[in-house]
Amino acid sequence: SSSMILLPLSNNRMIRWGGRTQQLEKGLSVVARAGGGKERPSISKEALLRSEVEAPFRFFRIFLWLALAASAGLGGLIATVRVAAGLAKGEIGLTFADFLNSEDVTGLAIDLAALSTMLFLYRRDAAARDKQIKRLQRETTLAQLKVEINLKKPRLVTLQQLQGFARTVIVAGTQEYVVESVRKAAEDKEMVKDRSICIIPLVLGDEQQVDHALLSELIPDPEVLLSPILIGQWRAWMADQMEEAGVDQGQNVYIGLRMDGRVRASGRGTPPWRKFVAELTPKEGIWSSDFMKGFDGRVN
Repeated sequence: SSSMILLPLSNNRMIRWGGRTQQLEKGLSVVARAGGGKERPSISKEALLRSEVEAPFRFFRIFLWLALAASAGLGGLIATVRVAAGLAKGEIGLTFADFLNSEDVTGLAIDLAALSTMLFLYRRDAAARDKQIKRLQRETTLAQLKVEINLKKPRLVTLQQLQGFARTVIVAGTQEYVVESVRKAAEDKEMVKDRSICIIPLVLGDEQQVDHALLSELIPDPEVLLSPILIGQWRAWMADQMEEAGVDQGQNVYIGLRMDGRVRASGRGTPPWRKFVAELTPKEGIWSSDFMKGFDGRVN
């Protein structure tokens, strides 16, 4: 028997979703109509906090590399002055052997090597931090995008409100690609539903979105097939994601999310629905716990 989930939309209204009651994260903004509600005012701060959680010691490493680089730079500056003075006074010869025998020249070489090493380590950690923050920024922005759940009456929710019990798969591309992807999913729609997979069809470019009634003929279950709202925001997010991944605009792509909202799978072409079904577990037993959503597959 299927489970029932109640999705809270306000203080006194709830949506039926399957057969189990799930309490969503406190403090989420409620969206009752298109354009309603406000976006989070400081998404970048949230991304920074999540970055610190994922890599708690990176900040201290960056600070350490900078401090050591400053120390090596100061030592190199002092050594440079001493070498210049030694050359001016004739205390340091101009031959290679004289340079090797000079303590000041040796000290300068050590300081320069240390400075180069510290700067390399700093740039490596800083680049990893910036890449991570950009990824978290996109995930945070994605969590605020809205979809329509058409259960008895249409309701709008953010993807963040689906976290914890829904594995979202976004299929984005041409109209033909979107229809074909949904048709392929319909071949295993019962197993797709058992894995709590929700499909969001998104047509990119200047084409019109596929009629939801047409897609509903393939997958009539409104718990599986959702409708994106505010298409411009979805397309802008997809454009940023594709640019970061080095994918040309106009390609047909899919992005699969874990229950905690992080990307677990992405690629070109039709989503491998049967592979998803084989990899993912039905949300029952131990996997029904919100704690286990953090173990919902490897982050891509």
